[in-house]
Amino acid sequence: MPVITSDKIQSSYDVVIVGSGAGGGQTAYTLTMEGVKVLMIEAGRTFDPATEVAMFQLPSQAPLRGEKTPDKQYGFHDCSINSGWEIPGEPYTNANKEPESQFKWWRQRMMGGRTNHWGRISLRNGPYDFKPRTRFGAGFDWPISYEDVAPYYDKVEMLVGVFGTNEGLENSPDSSPGVLQPAPKLRVGELYAQKHGKKVGAHIVSIHRAVLTKPQDAETFPAKLHPGNPKAQGILAEHMRLRAPCFWATDCHRGCSIRANYDSQTVHLRPALATGNLDILPNAMAREVTIDKQGKATGITYIDKTTGREGHANGRVVVLAASSQESVRLLLNSKSNLFPQGLANSSGK
Repeated sequence: MPVITSDKIQSSYDVVIVGSGAGGGQTAYTLTMEGVKVLMIEAGRTFDPATEVAMFQLPSQAPLRGEKTPDKQYGFHDCSINSGWEIPGEPYTNANKEPESQFKWWRQRMMGGRTNHWGRISLRNGPYDFKPRTRFGAGFDWPISYEDVAPYYDKVEMLVGVFGTNEGLENSPDSSPGVLQPAPKLRVGELYAQKHGKKVGAHIVSIHRAVLTKPQDAETFPAKLHPGNPKAQGILAEHMRLRAPCFWATDCHRGCSIRANYDSQTVHLRPALATGNLDILPNAMAREVTIDKQGKATGITYIDKTTGREGHANGRVVVLAASSQESVRLLLNSKSNLFPQGLANSSGK
């Protein structure tokens, strides 16, 4: 089950996922490792972070030098492919005709989404973040606590590869022993700030980032992440060995040919494809979630951006992982007799 075109879609899948970024990638990885048949629909084109990068290009070779404009994308060193404020050929329009009234956001149209160019800062929410009403008298308490999700933070950090230090800070929780990669040594300015920050009560520590500082533990981590699943363990171990530690020479935003930093393709999609349980359909703009007479999702209607034709993918379960804006757009577009205002929109707003 590989990267496919519309004519190769199977009659039905267990799960259809919209979006190939952090949320969609992790979902596809988890499900396919357990034998679930998954179709992933991605609005952008395929992208290889190991070869299609500008990590060794000088800033002077980027015409825009990273500056954004209303009609042009970021400079190529931001690892943005077919992205921008406005993208030619997108099969939808802006409801507001006046430019000053239009809502615009940076749309990432590439395999892996924004994981290709984010800063890799990987912090845990702390106990305070889950219970703001109890602690501060504001907002709402979550129905779960930090203790409920702590084991999953450990698993994600082992899978992704996060460096940092355990400092015993109350609302910046420590990882379990052996989970974090070692933090790089502080530079002169950082050492100076750390030393003298104590005088004013500033606790200066290494940030947690999803970048490898040493080879991943391909011997023990796979068994911890996939107990009782030797096939998944073997696939993960193989792909962990394909990644190399960072050599601190270029900006993560330019891409990484040695796969030292985290992106969805490196960590999630490549292993998921290796299971044989994942099909990926690129260049397909999801249009709406289809439902049955009971109001349950049955699949996704999409537009094939290469042909302009409409298609449909059937699935027993649908997962929307297309960013906050695109997922909401999909829900609002999914109108029916049961949901005339769109899905998850009982207020009609």
